[in-house]
Amino acid sequence: MTPLPEDHRTIDDLLACARTRNRYANYDMAAAEARLRARQAARHRPRQRAAETAPAHTEWTTPEDERTPDAERAWWDLNAVCLLALGPDADKRLADFIASNYAEKAGALVFACLLYLSGDSSGARFWWRFAAGVGHPVAEYCLFLEHARSGEYHDADYWRTELVRHRFAPALLCGDRSTAPMLNPPMDPVHSHILRPHHPEIGTVPLPTPSLVDQLRQLTSPL
Repeated sequence: MTPLPEDHRTIDDLLACARTRNRYANYDMAAAEARLRARQAARHRPRQRAAETAPAHTEWTTPEDERTPDAERAWWDLNAVCLLALGPDADKRLADFIASNYAEKAGALVFACLLYLSGDSSGARFWWRFAAGVGHPVAEYCLFLEHARSGEYHDADYWRTELVRHRFAPALLCGDRSTAPMLNPPMDPVHSHILRPHHPEIGTVPLPTPSLVDQLRQLTSPL
């Protein structure tokens, strides 16, 4: 066997020298954990106390702002978009989505927002991407906020660019930010009305059953 040259470095040597830039060097983990605890608590407080616990955001985060919104702001805005999407006619849009064999983009947005509010971010992303792919600007906005909320800044910037290119105006297409309900209705009942078949190429895909339409109507009647 040919001996290695004296200056030969092994893969372990190279890995030991590898360095990555720590973009979170100044991140306050204790403050982040406190925000997460407060957020989780807020989601389960009675609705009448919502005004006491929610930040006073009256304007939408605009894509034209070059600064990616922090996770807390993005979370509140995404929650507001989703709750407004479950407003009047949401049950009809969901019914149309099911009747179209899951091809109707407005219903896909409603279903994605329902998934997100029920804790299924992965399923929500799937249907937001579908709706965005067929030209729904609010779905693009949801993806922008979701990636910002998750700290995925490159993906957030991609959707921000798309929104700016399409001249997206949040107030025009999402409604008045200040009218969004502060807290979610209890979403646990929706899970039994959602199928989750496995596709061999794209994995698990959540699908609504017809009974989810009535369930959605009951959940959103207090909103």
